[in-house]
Amino acid sequence: MASVLIIHERKDVCLLLSPVIEGNGHTCASLSSCDDAIDVLKSVAYDIVILDIDITDKPEQAILALAKTKSRPHILVITNGCNPEILEQAILAGAWDVICAPFTHEELEQAINRCMFHRRAQHVVNAQDSIKREAILGTSPCLDHCLKRISAAAHSNVSVLILGETGTGKELFANAIHENSARATQNFIVVDCTNIPKTLAESLLFGHERGSFTGAGESREGLFKQADGGTIFLDEIGDLDFEVQKSLLRVLQERKFRPLSSKKEIISDFRLVAATNRNLEAMVKKGAFRKDLYHRLCTSVIHLPPLRDRREDILPIANFHVRNISAELECPEKEISYELHHALTLYDWPGNVRELINVLHATVHNAIGEYRLYPQHLPVNIRTRVLLKRSGRPITDGYLVASQPSPCAGQGRRESDCPCLPPLDTQTPSQPAPMAAFPARSDADAAPDARAFSSHAPCAMAFPAPSNPAHMHRGLRGDPSQHKPDNGFAHIEGPYAALPFAALAAPESELLPLRAVRELAMQEVETAYLQRLIASSQGSFQRALTISGLSRARLYDLLSKHQLSISGNVDGSSN
Repeated sequence: MASVLIIHERKDVCLLLSPVIEGNGHTCASLSSCDDAIDVLKSVAYDIVILDIDITDKPEQAILALAKTKSRPHILVITNGCNPEILEQAILAGAWDVICAPFTHEELEQAINRCMFHRRAQHVVNAQDSIKREAILGTSPCLDHCLKRISAAAHSNVSVLILGETGTGKELFANAIHENSARATQNFIVVDCTNIPKTLAESLLFGHERGSFTGAGESREGLFKQADGGTIFLDEIGDLDFEVQKSLLRVLQERKFRPLSSKKEIISDFRLVAATNRNLEAMVKKGAFRKDLYHRLCTSVIHLPPLRDRREDILPIANFHVRNISAELECPEKEISYELHHALTLYDWPGNVRELINVLHATVHNAIGEYRLYPQHLPVNIRTRVLLKRSGRPITDGYLVASQPSPCAGQGRRESDCPCLPPLDTQTPSQPAPMAAFPARSDADAAPDARAFSSHAPCAMAFPAPSNPAHMHRGLRGDPSQHKPDNGFAHIEGPYAALPFAALAAPESELLPLRAVRELAMQEVETAYLQRLIASSQGSFQRALTISGLSRARLYDLLSKHQLSISGNVDGSSN
Protein backbone atom coordinates (compact mmCIF):
# COMPACT_ATOMS: atom_id res chain seq x y z
CA MET A 1 0.00 0.00 0.00
CA ALA A 2 1.31 3.43 -0.95
CA SER A 3 0.64 6.89 0.43
CA VAL A 4 -0.10 9.25 -2.47
CA LEU A 5 -0.27 13.05 -2.57
CA ILE A 6 -2.01 14.80 -5.48
CA ILE A 7 -1.01 18.38 -6.31
CA HIS A 8 -3.60 20.12 -8.46
CA GLU A 9 -5.29 23.50 -8.25
CA ARG A 10 -8.70 22.10 -9.29
CA LYS A 11 -10.64 20.19 -6.63
CA ASP A 12 -12.77 18.38 -9.21
CA VAL A 13 -9.63 16.79 -10.71
CA CYS A 14 -8.49 15.63 -7.25
CA LEU A 15 -11.95 14.20 -6.56
CA LEU A 16 -11.77 12.36 -9.88
CA LEU A 17 -8.35 10.79 -9.23
CA SER A 18 -8.72 10.00 -5.51
CA PRO A 19 -11.28 7.13 -5.86
CA VAL A 20 -9.10 5.41 -8.46
CA ILE A 21 -6.09 5.52 -6.13
CA GLU A 22 -7.97 4.56 -2.96
CA GLY A 23 -9.77 1.77 -4.81
CA ASN A 24 -6.44 -0.04 -5.13
CA GLY A 25 -5.78 0.06 -1.39
CA HIS A 26 -3.64 3.20 -1.32
CA THR A 27 -4.15 6.25 0.89
CA CYS A 28 -4.63 9.56 -0.86
CA ALA A 29 -4.52 13.28 0.00
CA SER A 30 -4.59 16.41 -2.16
CA LEU A 31 -3.23 19.97 -2.09
CA SER A 32 -3.67 22.89 -4.45
CA SER A 33 -0.06 24.17 -4.78
CA CYS A 34 3.55 23.01 -4.74
CA ASP A 35 4.45 25.42 -1.93
CA ASP A 36 1.78 23.91 0.34
CA ALA A 37 2.96 20.41 -0.59
CA ILE A 38 6.61 21.19 0.24
CA ASP A 39 5.57 22.51 3.67
CA VAL A 40 3.48 19.38 4.36
CA LEU A 41 6.25 17.03 3.18
CA LYS A 42 8.58 18.48 5.81
CA SER A 43 6.62 16.63 8.49
CA VAL A 44 4.48 14.03 6.64
CA ALA A 45 5.95 11.23 4.52
CA TYR A 46 4.46 10.26 1.16
CA ASP A 47 5.64 7.53 -1.20
CA ILE A 48 4.33 9.06 -4.43
CA VAL A 49 3.55 12.66 -5.41
CA ILE A 50 1.30 13.16 -8.45
CA LEU A 51 2.07 16.61 -9.86
CA ASP A 52 0.29 18.41 -12.67
CA ILE A 53 3.17 20.41 -14.16
CA ASP A 54 0.70 22.63 -16.05
CA ILE A 55 -0.13 24.48 -12.81
CA THR A 56 3.42 25.73 -12.25
CA ASP A 57 5.57 28.12 -14.30
CA LYS A 58 8.79 26.33 -13.31
CA PRO A 59 8.15 22.57 -13.42
CA GLU A 60 11.84 21.65 -13.12
CA GLN A 61 12.27 23.57 -9.87
CA ALA A 62 9.01 22.17 -8.50
CA ILE A 63 10.06 18.57 -9.21
CA LEU A 64 13.51 19.12 -7.69
CA ALA A 65 12.05 20.74 -4.57
CA LEU A 66 9.53 17.93 -4.05
CA ALA A 67 12.15 15.24 -4.62
CA LYS A 68 14.43 16.85 -2.02
CA THR A 69 11.90 16.54 0.80
CA LYS A 70 12.56 14.21 3.70
CA SER A 71 10.69 11.11 2.46
CA ARG A 72 12.27 11.35 -1.04
CA PRO A 73 8.97 10.57 -2.83
CA HIS A 74 8.71 9.32 -6.40
CA ILE A 75 7.33 12.10 -8.60
CA LEU A 76 4.64 11.04 -11.07
CA VAL A 77 3.95 13.87 -13.54
CA ILE A 78 0.68 14.38 -15.39
CA THR A 79 0.16 16.95 -18.15
CA ASN A 80 -2.41 17.97 -20.73
CA GLY A 81 0.27 18.76 -23.29
CA CYS A 82 2.82 16.51 -24.93
CA ASN A 83 5.59 19.01 -25.63
CA PRO A 84 8.76 16.88 -26.00
CA GLU A 85 10.96 19.61 -24.49
CA ILE A 86 8.79 19.90 -21.35
CA LEU A 87 8.63 16.13 -20.97
CA GLU A 88 12.41 15.84 -21.32
CA GLN A 89 12.93 18.58 -18.73
CA ALA A 90 10.62 16.78 -16.31
CA ILE A 91 12.51 13.50 -16.68
CA LEU A 92 15.90 15.23 -16.33
CA ALA A 93 14.65 17.01 -13.19
CA GLY A 94 13.94 13.64 -11.58
CA ALA A 95 10.35 12.68 -12.44
CA TRP A 96 9.85 8.91 -12.25
CA ASP A 97 7.24 8.81 -15.00
CA VAL A 98 5.08 11.15 -17.14
CA ILE A 99 1.44 10.47 -18.06
CA CYS A 100 -0.12 12.56 -20.80
CA ALA A 101 -3.86 13.32 -20.52
CA PRO A 102 -6.28 11.90 -21.36
CA PHE A 103 -5.38 8.63 -19.63
CA THR A 104 -7.39 5.66 -18.36
CA HIS A 105 -7.79 4.36 -14.83
CA GLU A 106 -5.64 1.35 -15.73
CA GLU A 107 -2.77 3.55 -16.95
CA LEU A 108 -2.77 5.51 -13.67
CA GLU A 109 -2.93 2.30 -11.61
CA GLN A 110 -0.04 0.75 -13.53
CA ALA A 111 2.11 3.87 -13.15
CA ILE A 112 1.53 3.91 -9.37
CA ASN A 113 2.27 0.18 -9.08
CA ARG A 114 5.50 0.54 -11.07
CA CYS A 115 6.54 3.37 -8.74
CA MET A 116 5.96 1.22 -5.69
CA PHE A 117 7.79 -1.82 -7.11
CA HIS A 118 10.82 0.35 -7.84
CA ARG A 119 10.62 2.08 -4.46
CA ARG A 120 10.53 -1.22 -2.55
CA ALA A 121 13.41 -2.60 -4.62
CA GLN A 122 15.49 0.50 -3.90
CA HIS A 123 14.84 0.20 -0.16
CA VAL A 124 16.06 -3.41 -0.24
CA VAL A 125 19.21 -2.46 -2.18
CA ASN A 126 19.92 0.50 0.09
CA ALA A 127 19.52 -1.69 3.17
CA GLN A 128 22.01 -4.22 1.82
CA ASP A 129 24.59 -1.88 0.27
CA SER A 130 26.99 0.38 2.07
CA ILE A 131 29.38 1.67 -0.57
CA LYS A 132 32.84 3.03 0.08
CA ARG A 133 32.65 6.77 -0.48
CA GLU A 134 36.03 8.04 0.75
CA ALA A 135 36.09 11.78 -0.02
CA ILE A 136 32.66 11.88 -1.69
CA LEU A 137 30.94 14.01 0.93
CA GLY A 138 27.38 15.25 1.31
CA THR A 139 23.79 14.16 1.79
CA SER A 140 21.95 16.11 -0.92
CA PRO A 141 19.30 14.25 -2.96
CA CYS A 142 21.19 14.69 -6.25
CA LEU A 143 24.37 13.27 -4.70
CA ASP A 144 22.37 10.44 -3.16
CA HIS A 145 21.01 9.64 -6.62
CA CYS A 146 24.57 9.50 -8.03
CA LEU A 147 25.69 7.17 -5.25
CA LYS A 148 22.83 4.81 -6.03
CA ARG A 149 23.90 4.77 -9.68
CA ILE A 150 27.49 4.06 -8.59
CA SER A 151 26.32 1.17 -6.43
CA ALA A 152 24.34 -0.30 -9.32
CA ALA A 153 27.24 0.16 -11.77
CA ALA A 154 29.74 -1.39 -9.36
CA HIS A 155 27.75 -4.62 -9.23
CA SER A 156 27.81 -5.01 -13.00
CA ASN A 157 30.52 -5.07 -15.63
CA VAL A 158 29.04 -2.59 -18.13
CA SER A 159 30.91 0.43 -19.48
CA VAL A 160 30.12 3.64 -17.60
CA LEU A 161 30.18 7.21 -18.92
CA ILE A 162 30.44 9.93 -16.26
CA LEU A 163 29.30 13.38 -17.36
CA GLY A 164 29.81 16.58 -15.39
CA GLU A 165 31.34 20.02 -15.36
CA THR A 166 35.02 20.46 -14.70
CA GLY A 167 35.88 20.08 -11.04
CA THR A 168 32.88 17.93 -10.04
CA GLY A 169 35.09 14.98 -9.10
CA LYS A 170 34.67 12.62 -12.05
CA GLU A 171 37.86 10.69 -11.24
CA LEU A 172 36.74 10.37 -7.62
CA PHE A 173 33.45 8.79 -8.70
CA ALA A 174 35.21 6.54 -11.24
CA ASN A 175 37.50 5.29 -8.48
CA ALA A 176 34.45 4.69 -6.26
CA ILE A 177 32.96 2.44 -8.97
CA HIS A 178 36.24 0.47 -9.04
CA GLU A 179 36.60 0.26 -5.25
CA ASN A 180 33.05 -1.06 -4.82
CA SER A 181 33.34 -3.66 -7.58
CA ALA A 182 34.74 -7.18 -7.60
CA ARG A 183 37.84 -5.73 -9.34
CA ALA A 184 38.82 -3.59 -6.34
CA THR A 185 42.02 -5.59 -5.67
CA GLN A 186 43.28 -5.10 -9.24
CA ASN A 187 44.72 -2.06 -11.03
CA PHE A 188 42.85 1.20 -11.53
CA ILE A 189 44.52 2.77 -14.59
CA VAL A 190 43.91 6.48 -15.25
CA VAL A 191 44.39 7.76 -18.82
CA ASP A 192 44.31 11.53 -19.40
CA CYS A 193 43.05 11.74 -22.98
CA THR A 194 43.99 15.43 -23.27
CA ASN A 195 47.70 14.54 -23.05
CA ILE A 196 47.88 11.63 -25.50
CA PRO A 197 49.84 12.69 -28.63
CA LYS A 198 48.39 11.29 -31.86
CA THR A 199 51.67 9.73 -32.94
CA LEU A 200 52.21 7.81 -29.70
CA ALA A 201 48.58 6.99 -28.86
CA GLU A 202 48.56 3.38 -30.09
CA SER A 203 51.87 2.64 -28.41
CA LEU A 204 50.68 4.04 -25.08
CA LEU A 205 47.29 2.33 -25.20
CA PHE A 206 48.17 -1.04 -26.74
CA GLY A 207 51.93 -1.40 -26.23
CA HIS A 208 54.66 -2.20 -28.74
CA GLU A 209 57.36 -4.72 -29.56
CA ARG A 210 61.06 -3.99 -29.47
CA GLY A 211 62.25 -2.09 -32.57
CA SER A 212 58.74 -1.25 -33.76
CA PHE A 213 59.77 2.42 -34.10
CA THR A 214 62.82 4.61 -33.55
CA GLY A 215 63.68 4.61 -29.86
CA ALA A 216 61.73 1.42 -29.05
CA GLY A 217 64.61 -0.36 -27.36
CA GLU A 218 62.43 -2.84 -25.53
CA SER A 219 58.90 -4.18 -25.53
CA ARG A 220 56.30 -2.31 -23.48
CA GLU A 221 52.87 -3.24 -22.18
CA GLY A 222 50.07 -0.88 -23.11
CA LEU A 223 47.64 0.69 -20.64
CA PHE A 224 44.82 -1.65 -21.68
CA LYS A 225 47.02 -4.65 -20.80
CA GLN A 226 47.93 -3.08 -17.45
CA ALA A 227 44.20 -2.82 -16.70
CA ASP A 228 43.70 -6.58 -17.20
CA GLY A 229 41.41 -7.76 -14.39
CA GLY A 230 40.89 -4.18 -13.22
CA THR A 231 39.46 -0.88 -14.45
CA ILE A 232 40.71 1.59 -17.06
CA PHE A 233 39.49 5.18 -16.68
CA LEU A 234 39.57 7.32 -19.84
CA ASP A 235 39.38 10.85 -18.43
CA GLU A 236 38.20 13.68 -20.72
CA ILE A 237 37.54 11.30 -23.57
CA GLY A 238 35.83 14.13 -25.46
CA ASP A 239 39.31 15.60 -26.08
CA LEU A 240 40.63 12.43 -27.72
CA ASP A 241 41.87 12.86 -31.30
CA PHE A 242 39.36 11.72 -33.92
CA GLU A 243 41.80 9.24 -35.49
CA VAL A 244 42.66 7.76 -32.11
CA GLN A 245 38.95 7.27 -31.40
CA LYS A 246 38.80 4.79 -34.29
CA SER A 247 41.51 2.63 -32.74
CA LEU A 248 39.38 2.14 -29.61
CA LEU A 249 36.38 0.61 -31.36
CA ARG A 250 37.56 -2.99 -31.59
CA VAL A 251 39.22 -3.16 -28.20
CA LEU A 252 36.04 -1.91 -26.50
CA GLN A 253 33.90 -4.35 -28.46
CA GLU A 254 36.04 -7.51 -28.36
CA ARG A 255 38.44 -6.81 -25.46
CA LYS A 256 41.24 -7.75 -27.89
CA PHE A 257 44.04 -5.67 -29.40
CA ARG A 258 47.36 -6.07 -31.20
CA PRO A 259 50.47 -4.21 -29.92
CA LEU A 260 52.56 -2.38 -32.52
CA SER A 261 54.66 -4.79 -34.64
CA SER A 262 53.23 -7.80 -32.78
CA LYS A 263 51.97 -10.92 -34.60
CA LYS A 264 49.66 -11.92 -31.78
CA GLU A 265 46.49 -10.41 -30.38
CA ILE A 266 46.26 -9.89 -26.64
CA ILE A 267 43.12 -10.39 -24.58
CA SER A 268 42.51 -8.07 -21.65
CA ASP A 269 39.62 -8.43 -19.19
CA PHE A 270 39.24 -4.76 -18.29
CA ARG A 271 36.29 -2.69 -17.14
CA LEU A 272 35.87 0.68 -18.91
CA VAL A 273 34.88 3.92 -17.21
CA ALA A 274 35.04 7.13 -19.25
CA ALA A 275 34.37 10.75 -18.32
CA THR A 276 34.07 14.13 -20.00
CA ASN A 277 32.85 17.66 -19.35
CA ARG A 278 31.81 18.06 -22.98
CA ASN A 279 28.49 17.36 -24.70
CA LEU A 280 29.32 14.21 -26.66
CA GLU A 281 25.90 14.04 -28.26
CA ALA A 282 26.36 17.53 -29.73
CA MET A 283 29.89 16.59 -30.82
CA VAL A 284 28.51 13.54 -32.63
CA LYS A 285 26.06 15.72 -34.55
CA LYS A 286 28.92 18.05 -35.56
CA GLY A 287 31.12 15.14 -36.61
CA ALA A 288 33.72 15.84 -33.91
CA PHE A 289 33.16 12.53 -32.10
CA ARG A 290 32.56 9.09 -33.55
CA LYS A 291 28.96 7.94 -33.25
CA ASP A 292 29.89 4.25 -32.99
CA LEU A 293 32.32 5.00 -30.15
CA TYR A 294 29.68 7.09 -28.36
CA HIS A 295 27.25 4.17 -28.38
CA ARG A 296 29.90 1.85 -26.92
CA LEU A 297 30.56 4.29 -24.08
CA CYS A 298 27.08 5.20 -22.92
CA THR A 299 25.80 1.82 -21.73
CA SER A 300 25.38 3.38 -18.28
CA VAL A 301 25.49 7.17 -17.88
CA ILE A 302 25.95 9.02 -14.58
CA HIS A 303 25.41 12.80 -14.50
CA LEU A 304 27.34 14.51 -11.69
CA PRO A 305 25.59 17.63 -10.35
CA PRO A 306 27.50 20.93 -10.12
CA LEU A 307 28.24 22.24 -6.65
CA ARG A 308 25.75 25.11 -7.04
CA ASP A 309 22.96 22.49 -7.21
CA ARG A 310 24.04 20.82 -3.95
CA ARG A 311 24.81 23.79 -1.71
CA GLU A 312 23.83 21.81 1.38
CA ASP A 313 26.95 19.69 0.79
CA ILE A 314 29.33 22.68 0.88
CA LEU A 315 29.77 22.65 4.68
CA PRO A 316 30.73 18.94 5.08
CA ILE A 317 33.09 19.24 2.09
CA ALA A 318 34.66 22.40 3.52
CA ASN A 319 35.02 20.94 7.04
CA PHE A 320 36.72 17.81 5.68
CA HIS A 321 39.25 19.70 3.57
CA VAL A 322 39.93 22.41 6.18
CA ARG A 323 40.95 19.64 8.59
CA ASN A 324 43.26 18.13 5.98
CA ILE A 325 44.73 21.50 4.99
CA SER A 326 45.36 22.43 8.62
CA ALA A 327 47.19 19.13 9.14
CA GLU A 328 49.16 19.68 5.96
CA LEU A 329 50.24 23.16 7.08
CA GLU A 330 50.93 21.81 10.61
CA CYS A 331 48.75 24.48 12.20
CA PRO A 332 45.88 24.18 14.71
CA GLU A 333 42.63 22.97 13.19
CA LYS A 334 40.44 25.82 11.96
CA GLU A 335 36.72 26.25 12.51
CA ILE A 336 34.39 27.52 9.79
CA SER A 337 32.28 30.37 11.13
CA TYR A 338 28.63 30.87 10.31
CA GLU A 339 29.54 33.94 8.25
CA LEU A 340 32.03 32.01 6.11
CA HIS A 341 29.59 29.16 5.59
CA HIS A 342 26.98 31.66 4.44
CA ALA A 343 29.48 33.31 2.09
CA LEU A 344 30.47 29.95 0.59
CA THR A 345 26.83 29.13 -0.18
CA LEU A 346 26.30 32.50 -1.89
CA TYR A 347 29.06 31.89 -4.43
CA ASP A 348 28.16 29.86 -7.55
CA TRP A 349 31.46 27.88 -7.81
CA PRO A 350 31.96 27.65 -11.59
CA GLY A 351 34.99 25.44 -10.87
CA ASN A 352 32.89 23.26 -8.53
CA VAL A 353 34.53 21.18 -5.78
CA ARG A 354 38.04 21.62 -7.20
CA GLU A 355 37.69 25.41 -7.00
CA LEU A 356 36.27 25.16 -3.47
CA ILE A 357 39.28 23.14 -2.30
CA ASN A 358 41.73 25.63 -3.84
CA VAL A 359 39.88 28.54 -2.21
CA LEU A 360 39.98 26.76 1.16
CA HIS A 361 43.75 26.37 0.83
CA ALA A 362 44.08 30.13 0.36
CA THR A 363 41.58 30.83 3.18
CA VAL A 364 43.40 28.70 5.73
CA HIS A 365 46.72 30.23 4.70
CA ASN A 366 45.28 33.75 5.18
CA ALA A 367 44.14 32.78 8.69
CA ILE A 368 47.29 30.93 9.70
CA GLY A 369 47.38 32.59 13.15
CA GLU A 370 43.67 32.25 13.96
CA TYR A 371 41.41 29.40 14.97
CA ARG A 372 38.20 30.52 13.21
CA LEU A 373 37.72 31.30 9.51
CA TYR A 374 35.68 34.33 8.41
CA PRO A 375 34.73 35.74 4.98
CA GLN A 376 37.57 38.27 5.38
CA HIS A 377 40.01 35.38 4.93
CA LEU A 378 38.66 34.48 1.48
CA PRO A 379 40.59 35.48 -1.65
CA VAL A 380 39.66 38.99 -2.79
CA ASN A 381 37.96 37.91 -6.03
CA ILE A 382 35.62 35.55 -4.14
CA ARG A 383 34.85 38.15 -1.46
CA THR A 384 33.87 40.79 -4.00
CA ARG A 385 31.47 38.44 -5.77
CA VAL A 386 29.89 37.38 -2.48
CA LEU A 387 29.45 41.02 -1.43
CA LEU A 388 27.84 41.86 -4.75
CA LYS A 389 25.38 39.00 -4.31
CA ARG A 390 24.63 40.04 -0.75
CA SER A 391 24.19 43.75 -1.50
CA GLY A 392 20.54 43.64 -2.54
CA ARG A 393 19.33 45.61 0.49
CA PRO A 394 17.32 48.83 0.76
CA ILE A 395 19.63 51.83 1.18
CA THR A 396 18.79 55.38 2.26
CA ASP A 397 21.16 58.30 2.59
CA GLY A 398 22.87 56.48 5.46
CA TYR A 399 25.12 53.44 5.39
CA LEU A 400 22.54 51.04 6.77
CA VAL A 401 18.78 51.15 7.20
CA ALA A 402 17.75 51.41 10.85
CA SER A 403 15.23 48.70 11.74
CA GLN A 404 14.02 50.72 14.74
CA PRO A 405 14.80 54.14 16.24
CA SER A 406 17.51 54.26 18.86
CA PRO A 407 16.50 54.97 22.48
CA CYS A 408 17.65 58.58 22.43
CA ALA A 409 16.30 59.41 18.97
CA GLY A 410 13.44 61.89 18.70
CA GLN A 411 14.13 63.51 22.09
CA GLY A 412 15.21 66.86 20.65
CA ARG A 413 18.86 66.37 21.51
CA ARG A 414 21.87 66.77 19.31
CA GLU A 415 24.15 63.74 19.14
CA SER A 416 26.85 65.60 21.04
CA ASP A 417 24.39 66.39 23.87
CA CYS A 418 23.40 62.77 24.49
CA PRO A 419 24.15 62.12 28.20
CA CYS A 420 24.86 58.46 27.47
CA LEU A 421 27.84 59.10 25.20
CA PRO A 422 31.28 60.54 25.95
CA PRO A 423 32.31 63.45 23.71
CA LEU A 424 34.60 62.36 20.87
CA ASP A 425 38.20 63.62 20.62
CA THR A 426 37.80 65.97 23.65
CA GLN A 427 39.14 63.93 26.54
CA THR A 428 42.63 64.52 27.89
CA PRO A 429 45.09 61.77 28.75
CA SER A 430 44.66 62.47 32.46
CA GLN A 431 40.86 62.14 32.24
CA PRO A 432 40.02 59.23 29.97
CA ALA A 433 36.38 58.94 29.00
CA PRO A 434 34.40 55.90 30.16
CA MET A 435 33.97 53.20 27.57
CA ALA A 436 30.60 52.08 26.25
CA ALA A 437 31.44 48.42 26.57
CA PHE A 438 30.75 45.45 28.81
CA PRO A 439 32.88 45.06 31.95
CA ALA A 440 35.35 42.23 32.13
CA ARG A 441 34.31 39.49 34.52
CA SER A 442 36.76 38.80 37.32
CA ASP A 443 37.40 35.37 38.80
CA ALA A 444 35.68 36.48 41.99
CA ASP A 445 32.36 37.11 40.26
CA ALA A 446 29.82 34.57 41.42
CA ALA A 447 27.32 35.35 38.64
CA PRO A 448 26.93 37.77 35.77
CA ASP A 449 25.51 41.15 36.63
CA ALA A 450 21.80 41.02 35.89
CA ARG A 451 21.84 44.76 35.18
CA ALA A 452 23.98 44.14 32.11
CA PHE A 453 20.92 42.57 30.48
CA SER A 454 18.37 45.14 31.64
CA SER A 455 16.03 46.27 28.88
CA HIS A 456 15.21 49.52 30.72
CA ALA A 457 18.57 51.23 30.28
CA PRO A 458 18.17 53.97 27.63
CA CYS A 459 21.71 53.52 26.30
CA ALA A 460 24.85 51.57 27.06
CA MET A 461 25.96 51.87 30.68
CA ALA A 462 29.17 53.75 31.39
CA PHE A 463 31.66 51.85 33.53
CA PRO A 464 34.77 53.07 35.31
CA ALA A 465 37.82 53.37 33.11
CA PRO A 466 40.76 51.01 33.61
CA SER A 467 43.25 52.14 36.18
CA ASN A 468 46.03 52.23 33.61
CA PRO A 469 45.28 54.94 30.98
CA ALA A 470 47.66 53.23 28.56
CA HIS A 471 45.10 50.46 28.19
CA MET A 472 42.54 52.89 26.73
CA HIS A 473 43.13 52.51 23.00
CA ARG A 474 40.32 53.74 20.77
CA GLY A 475 37.64 51.24 21.75
CA LEU A 476 39.89 48.23 22.42
CA ARG A 477 39.71 46.68 25.85
CA GLY A 478 42.90 45.64 27.58
CA ASP A 479 46.46 45.86 26.31
CA PRO A 480 46.56 47.00 22.64
CA SER A 481 49.30 44.44 21.96
CA GLN A 482 46.67 41.73 22.45
CA HIS A 483 44.86 42.90 19.33
CA LYS A 484 47.56 42.53 16.72
CA PRO A 485 46.30 41.27 13.33
CA ASP A 486 47.87 37.85 13.77
CA ASN A 487 45.90 37.33 16.99
CA GLY A 488 42.56 37.34 15.20
CA PHE A 489 39.68 39.74 15.60
CA ALA A 490 39.31 42.05 18.59
CA HIS A 491 38.09 40.22 21.67
CA ILE A 492 34.65 41.03 23.03
CA GLU A 493 34.58 40.56 26.81
CA GLY A 494 31.27 39.61 28.42
CA PRO A 495 28.39 39.55 28.97
CA TYR A 496 28.19 35.90 29.89
CA ALA A 497 25.10 34.54 28.15
CA ALA A 498 23.44 31.34 29.30
CA LEU A 499 24.94 28.47 27.32
CA PRO A 500 22.67 25.96 25.54
CA PHE A 501 23.29 23.17 28.06
CA ALA A 502 20.63 20.69 29.07
CA ALA A 503 19.98 20.08 32.77
CA LEU A 504 22.49 17.86 34.57
CA ALA A 505 19.85 15.18 35.02
CA ALA A 506 19.06 15.10 31.31
CA PRO A 507 20.19 12.13 29.21
CA GLU A 508 23.68 12.35 27.78
CA SER A 509 22.27 12.33 24.21
CA GLU A 510 20.80 15.80 24.78
CA LEU A 511 24.21 17.43 25.18
CA LEU A 512 25.24 19.30 22.04
CA PRO A 513 28.73 18.97 20.55
CA LEU A 514 31.29 21.46 21.90
CA ARG A 515 31.59 23.23 18.53
CA ALA A 516 27.81 23.80 18.41
CA VAL A 517 27.72 25.11 22.00
CA ARG A 518 30.65 27.43 21.30
CA GLU A 519 29.01 28.80 18.14
CA LEU A 520 25.65 29.34 19.86
CA ALA A 521 27.29 31.05 22.83
CA MET A 522 29.29 33.30 20.50
CA GLN A 523 26.10 34.29 18.69
CA GLU A 524 24.42 35.19 22.00
CA VAL A 525 27.36 37.36 23.01
CA GLU A 526 27.53 39.05 19.61
CA THR A 527 23.80 39.84 19.64
CA ALA A 528 23.91 41.34 23.13
CA TYR A 529 27.00 43.40 22.32
CA LEU A 530 25.63 44.72 19.02
CA GLN A 531 22.35 45.79 20.63
CA ARG A 532 24.29 47.80 23.23
CA LEU A 533 26.60 49.15 20.53
CA ILE A 534 23.65 50.40 18.46
CA ALA A 535 22.28 52.22 21.50
CA SER A 536 25.66 53.74 22.29
CA SER A 537 26.43 54.89 18.75
CA GLN A 538 23.19 56.89 18.41
CA GLY A 539 23.02 56.49 14.64
CA SER A 540 26.69 57.28 14.01
CA PHE A 541 28.42 54.46 12.21
CA GLN A 542 31.82 56.08 12.79
CA ARG A 543 31.22 56.20 16.52
CA ALA A 544 30.24 52.53 16.47
CA LEU A 545 33.57 51.77 14.79
CA THR A 546 35.41 53.80 17.42
CA ILE A 547 33.69 52.08 20.33
CA SER A 548 33.92 48.54 18.98
CA GLY A 549 37.40 48.71 17.47
CA LEU A 550 36.15 46.72 14.47
CA SER A 551 36.77 47.38 10.82
CA ARG A 552 33.89 48.61 8.64
CA ALA A 553 33.66 45.29 6.79
CA ARG A 554 33.65 43.22 9.99
CA LEU A 555 31.02 45.38 11.71
CA TYR A 556 28.87 45.37 8.59
CA ASP A 557 29.04 41.56 8.40
CA LEU A 558 28.11 41.18 12.07
CA LEU A 559 25.13 43.53 11.73
CA SER A 560 23.96 41.68 8.63
CA LYS A 561 24.34 38.33 10.35
CA HIS A 562 22.14 39.37 13.30
CA GLN A 563 19.73 41.42 11.15
CA LEU A 564 20.56 44.65 12.97
CA SER A 565 21.38 48.07 11.56
CA ILE A 566 22.78 51.49 12.44
CA SER A 567 21.33 54.62 10.84
CA GLY A 568 23.68 57.43 9.86
CA ASN A 569 26.41 58.11 7.35
CA VAL A 570 29.76 56.35 7.22
CA ASP A 571 31.61 59.58 7.93
CA GLY A 572 29.90 59.87 11.28
CA SER A 573 27.36 62.62 10.62
CA SER A 574 23.84 61.78 11.78
CA ASN A 575 20.72 61.99 9.66
